[in-house]
Amino acid sequence: MNVKGKRLLIVGAGRGQVGLYKAAKEMGIHTIAGTMPDNNPPGIKLADEVCYMNIAKPDEVLEKAKTLNIDGLATSCLDTGVPAIGKVCDALGLTGLTENAAVMCGDKLKMKKAFMEHGVSTAQFVEIHTQDELEAALETLKLPVIIKATDLQGSNGIYIAETHEAAVEGFHGAMDKTRRDYCIVEQYIEGYEFGAQAFVYQGEVLFVMPHGDETYMSHTAVPVGHYVPFEGDENIHNQAEEAVKRAIKALGLNNCAVNVDLILKDDTVYVIELTGRVGANCLPELTQINFGIEYYKMIAAMALGENPLELWERRRDKTLAGYAKMILETEKSGELESIEYKGKVEGEVLEVTFFKHPGDEIRIFGNSNDCVGQIIVQGDTINACKKTLQGVLDQIEMKLKREKPIAL
Repeated sequence: MNVKGKRLLIVGAGRGQVGLYKAAKEMGIHTIAGTMPDNNPPGIKLADEVCYMNIAKPDEVLEKAKTLNIDGLATSCLDTGVPAIGKVCDALGLTGLTENAAVMCGDKLKMKKAFMEHGVSTAQFVEIHTQDELEAALETLKLPVIIKATDLQGSNGIYIAETHEAAVEGFHGAMDKTRRDYCIVEQYIEGYEFGAQAFVYQGEVLFVMPHGDETYMSHTAVPVGHYVPFEGDENIHNQAEEAVKRAIKALGLNNCAVNVDLILKDDTVYVIELTGRVGANCLPELTQINFGIEYYKMIAAMALGENPLELWERRRDKTLAGYAKMILETEKSGELESIEYKGKVEGEVLEVTFFKHPGDEIRIFGNSNDCVGQIIVQGDTINACKKTLQGVLDQIEMKLKREKPIAL
C-alpha cells in the first residue's frame, strides 16, 4: 500500500474526525482539514494544512478541492459533508460514493422511496406538505406515528406523536426546521433500536456488523452508547445482514463505510435509515475492537484509491466485546467548574475523554451537542465491559457553578 505523501482532504475537523486525522498521520498521508473558520475544532491542530470551506455546500467544496491537488477525500462520523464528497468524487474521478447516492443519504424521502422499490423492510410512510395532507395520512397510518424533516441530521426535526394533537404539533415543528416544503409521516414502529456498521468496496459488502445501541429519551430517542457484539440470535443477525445489503443496493452505495439505524419488532428487523459514512459516538473504535482492524486506516486508504483489503485481511479470528458511552448531565445545567476522572478501574479502559472544559456551559442533555465526554472500554464479554464502564462513571467527579435545577 503506497499512501505516503498522498494528499487527503478530510471533510470536517470536529471531534468525530480526530481518529481519521490520527490514522492518516500514522500512514504518512498529508492531511488537509476542510472546515469553517470558527470554534477552533480539534482537527485543525492535527492537520498538515487547512482549507476553510463550508462543507455543507458541495459546489464550494468542489471549487476548493480543484485547487488542492488532492488524491482523495473522506470524512467520519459526520453527515454534513457527505453530499460534497459525492460531488467531488464524481467531478474529479476519485474513489468514494457517487453524488446521486450521497444525495439519497441526505434525503429521507428519496431514501424511503428507494427502500420501497427494492423491497427493503421499512416502515410505511406518506409525504405531506400541509396539515390537511397530514390529516389524510393519519387515516391510513393510524397513531402513533413519527414525523420527520427529510433534510436534517440525527434526531433534529423528528417527532413521535401518540395523539392527534401531538401529530399536528410535530408537523409544524418539522416544517419550521426543514428547508423543504414537505416532510414525511410514517408508521411508528415501537421496538428495540439497534444499528449496524458496514463497508462496501468495489461493489462487495465486506461485512455487516450489528451493534447494540443505548438511547436516552429526549423529544425522541437519542443514541448515547453503543456496544459489540450485538446480543440478538442468529435469525436476527441474518435478517439484519440481508436488510442492510438490500438497503445499500437500494441507495447505490459503493466504496464507502456505511452507518445503519435498525429496529426490531416482533422478531422482524426494519431499516430506519442509513448513510455512506462510518457511524458516530465511537462506532469506528468499536468496529476496530470487534474485528481487530485499523478501521480509520481502511477508510483513508480506500479514499486514496488504495486497496483496503490489505488491512481487512489482518483482522483477528476471534472478536472482542466493546462498549462506548457518552458522559451526560441529565439533572442540572450551569458553568463547568471542574471535571476529573479520579481513579483506576479494573478492566480494559481504552479512553476517557472530556469534551467540555472549566468555564464551558453544561446543559441538561437534549442532543449529542450536549455530551460532556466519552468512555470506551473492551473485554471478553459485554457484562465485563458494563462492569468496567460503570466503574469509570463512578470515578468521574463533575462540579458546576450557577447550577440551574430542572423546573418541576
